[in-house]
Amino acid sequence: MVDRPATTSTLLTVASGQAFSTSLIPTAVGNSTKVFDVDSALTDTSISGAYIDEIWFRYSKRVIEKIDARTATSGTYSAASTTATITISGGHNLEIGQGVFLNFTSYNSGAVPIDGTFTIVTITPTTFTVTIPNIASGTITGNVDVYDPIDFCFYLVSTGTVTNINQFFPLFVASIDAVAATQYCSLTLKEVLPLINHPVVQAGSNFGSANNEIAPKQRGLMLKRGQALYVSVSGTAALTNGFYCNIQGGYY
Repeated sequence: MVDRPATTSTLLTVASGQAFSTSLIPTAVGNSTKVFDVDSALTDTSISGAYIDEIWFRYSKRVIEKIDARTATSGTYSAASTTATITISGGHNLEIGQGVFLNFTSYNSGAVPIDGTFTIVTITPTTFTVTIPNIASGTITGNVDVYDPIDFCFYLVSTGTVTNINQFFPLFVASIDAVAATQYCSLTLKEVLPLINHPVVQAGSNFGSANNEIAPKQRGLMLKRGQALYVSVSGTAALTNGFYCNIQGGYY
């Protein structure tokens, strides 16, 4: 049973030092942030471990259009009819179905497409397409700023003092679209957290049932005493504006 409830909130800005498409492991020990500790120093003998049943992100300020956690990625576009194809020469981290904010900054003729949040329809390693309001004047090309998703990797660490990057064990990656709708984002409700056998009996049905929004406490993490949870941001540059990583659980 729950002995000591625990809620933590940690500001995340630190980048891993490389894109997660290269490796999930941080390039240096300091390129990750501790967000939850289950007596990793082994000084508290009154606990055996901890559970986490909710992790949610809160952007560090309120936005109404886009999450400007870092500088937008520059790209080019070609728009015709109701389809805009965006090209990013260095590649992107978008997936089909994700939301992306596009700021069209120039055009060659006609009228520039309207800025806004769009849903990814198709992708290649360097391009993606979105559906836009109909353009009746042929093909329009130009430049566009892309606010792409922010990727966070969660690591399990089983030591009080991290001395080597090999002590980071990746658990999962949470990708947060850089749009206003995700400035608050629950990883539990998104079903990003793994399924667990919860130490506290919860009423209601399992995930996937009609009641999954009101009794979803079958996803989370189980940590033993001596472990800690760390998080890092994909990329080489720290976030200009960070996210608060909020964790709710308890010790037993």
